[in-house]
Amino acid sequence: MTEAEYIPGGKIPPECEAASGNVLTLTPLPKIDLRDAHAIRRELGSVYRDMRAGRLASQDGTRLAYVLDMIRKAYETAVLADRLELLERTINPRKD
Repeated sequence: MTEAEYIPGGKIPPECEAASGNVLTLTPLPKIDLRDAHAIRRELGSVYRDMRAGRLASQDGTRLAYVLDMIRKAYETAVLADRLELLERTINPRKD
């Protein structure tokens, strides 16, 4: 890749055109496992390792880490809300 072709983050966007003018086929990105706090932590580690190895620009990695942290906070909030609801139902059972 020449300096003129450099794209921030070091990745070529999937919607680019080939030199022949033909449109390249989009390949779907692999799904990232974000089902629990451990999976989110593993993904954060993966982003960190990619930044350290130079496979991901630090600016892009920082953005991804920020979004992953927001996802982690949302997950924690949902888990705590579920646990609180369960405790409240245990302490104050419905009287029908």
